[in-house]
Amino acid sequence: MSIIKYFSFPYGLWGLQMLYLVGQTFDRNRRSRNVYKSNIPVICIGNFQAGGTGKTPITQWVASQLQLLGYEPIIALRGYKGRTKASTLVNNQNAQIFGDEAVLHALNHPTIVGKNRIESCNLAESIAKTDKTVLILDDGLQFYELHKDFSIVCQKDALFEYDTLLPQGRLREIPHTNINAIISNGESTPAETKRDWKGISEYYLKREIILRSGLKAPGTMVCGIAKPNDFFYNVQKQIGFIGNEMKFRDHHRYSAADLARIEKASEKYEYRVHCTAKDAVKLEPLIKARKSPIQLSVWDVEIQPVGDVQPLLDAMVAKIEEVFKNRTNKQA
Repeated sequence: MSIIKYFSFPYGLWGLQMLYLVGQTFDRNRRSRNVYKSNIPVICIGNFQAGGTGKTPITQWVASQLQLLGYEPIIALRGYKGRTKASTLVNNQNAQIFGDEAVLHALNHPTIVGKNRIESCNLAESIAKTDKTVLILDDGLQFYELHKDFSIVCQKDALFEYDTLLPQGRLREIPHTNINAIISNGESTPAETKRDWKGISEYYLKREIILRSGLKAPGTMVCGIAKPNDFFYNVQKQIGFIGNEMKFRDHHRYSAADLARIEKASEKYEYRVHCTAKDAVKLEPLIKARKSPIQLSVWDVEIQPVGDVQPLLDAMVAKIEEVFKNRTNKQA
């Protein structure tokens, strides 16, 4: 099938997209020459599009489902905006060291941060407590050096099949069928519709913003995620008021100056501040260290299936058990 559909043509931007595609293809081919296959199953939660496709909550959902099925999930990610480079087990809640998403994952599951996913695989093998360990990559579809046993592509309302390449669109690479499932988790997730893309089954998960801690009371809304307007809209809808909105970049590292601005904006609300769980892991230590009067109301994403997702879980389990059987026999 022609790849022209993944290009856009205004103002010569297709030329930049072509340069991006050439560079991305060269990089993929170069890094795919020697692919490492881990001794433990590797589940990849990735995307074709850059940013804001719901990988982190889907990773948490998959890890929780596998844990309920008797497996020991270990989550691995790069730790974006963290300072850690070598693969390291997250052992505290310092988001500046490990990154905000890694700290969030570590609240529920063993989590490894490292730029090199192969090193993370080796570390996961060394710390595995049972023979049921499964490594789950939060992102990593474009880490071509590592073999993935089961790959899930996440998307929200902007479907990747209708998107165009960077830098005009959001596609990180041309969509391909070397994946096992697609999960849509946008605001307009259909209730009954089920479709396949080139034979790849698509499943639907509903995202609900829920209050994890604090009060549903008027306050300043602070958000440093890819799509802050979704957060603002959902909080306003549940509380029934329109308050101050303070937007920061995705993965923003909050400073003392930021905290002072937030304090000033929230003073009229008795220092009540609504934020995401990802923001909270960075704001809470700062509030404590500065002895700030800010009182956080922390909101998080809860994932609920829409329709039957049992075939997805069955397919993952089948692949996991196949890996256990084949690689154990090979080692023996």
